[in-house]
Amino acid sequence: MPKRILIINPFGVGDVLFSTPLISAIREKYLGPYIGYICNRRTKEMLETNPDVDEIFVFERSEYRALWKKSKIDCIKKIIGFWKEIKKSKFDIVFDLSLGKEYAFLCWFSGIKERRGFDYRGHGRFLTHRIAFNGFNDKPVAEYYMELLSKAKPWTVQGLALDRLTLVVTDEDNSYIDDFLKRSGVREDDFLIGIAPGGGVSFGKKDQERRRWGAGNFSELSDGIAEKFKAKMILVWGPGEEDLVDEIAGSMKQKALVAPETTIRQMAALCKRCKVVICSEGGPLHIASSQGIKTISMFGAVDEKAYGPYPPGKDNIVITANTECRPCYKRFKLPECNTKKCVEDISVDMVFDAFSNIYREM
Repeated sequence: MPKRILIINPFGVGDVLFSTPLISAIREKYLGPYIGYICNRRTKEMLETNPDVDEIFVFERSEYRALWKKSKIDCIKKIIGFWKEIKKSKFDIVFDLSLGKEYAFLCWFSGIKERRGFDYRGHGRFLTHRIAFNGFNDKPVAEYYMELLSKAKPWTVQGLALDRLTLVVTDEDNSYIDDFLKRSGVREDDFLIGIAPGGGVSFGKKDQERRRWGAGNFSELSDGIAEKFKAKMILVWGPGEEDLVDEIAGSMKQKALVAPETTIRQMAALCKRCKVVICSEGGPLHIASSQGIKTISMFGAVDEKAYGPYPPGKDNIVITANTECRPCYKRFKLPECNTKKCVEDISVDMVFDAFSNIYREM
């Protein structure tokens, strides 16, 4: 009987995409197991089209917190009901990427005998197979995830060419983007360049600007690329980033397209139509790289060795400033800072030169 395997990742777009090589490796190692995945509501759509995921369970923590404030009893009943469903599925193994102790405990409660995960700050007490861990530091997050499988000898990560993130778009996703581009006068042979300035919401609203290169920089860069390379520029945005892209478009001398509202998969379909996507670090970067599109990304507080585009290489150029205090985002904490020097010291010329180098190799 095929193994029944559960993966847990309650985090954002990038983290779930970083887990897709692990999903593919699990499918390969266990010779066609049944794979379930616990995720949040926003990332669900990325897994719905993943050919290696058989069932998705949505556990939206914000919804449970809201219910807890209204009725603690109803919240407890809902949590118990959720984990009863997990228990019914009779999973044999769980790969817990949550870094906490709660999910591992609930997996133990649900009868999952083999529980693999990271022992972060002593949270691995309910895991049967744990890896000592103090944060994502010296290698890509995707490789940390793969280590949970590589410990199962004689398995080796090197045995598979799993160096790609998986995000499958549908015909409907492509049609939505194709219709928009056609209405906007974009032809198949146009030199379309994507600009994704926002970076998503991983840091929360309070620290959003810490990860962004700046509207003025993006508008100046976009004008330069449009003029010199006869490119059509399209501004790509996610929830809460409408004002940012409107500011960039409004300050540009050249006319830029502003993308329509998109789902994650529709954003991926749009990125796939671009020759290059230039962006702040964050979710849109990983969405673009999952489509095999060349990217240029600016990293400030965040460590590109861990959270940079995957796989790293000449098709995914990362630009950083020579700032001594960066990267300062460590162990999932962003220290207080009165300056954005780490991103402000990345000049428009630096990014323009990187784009020029990519262009020469096309």
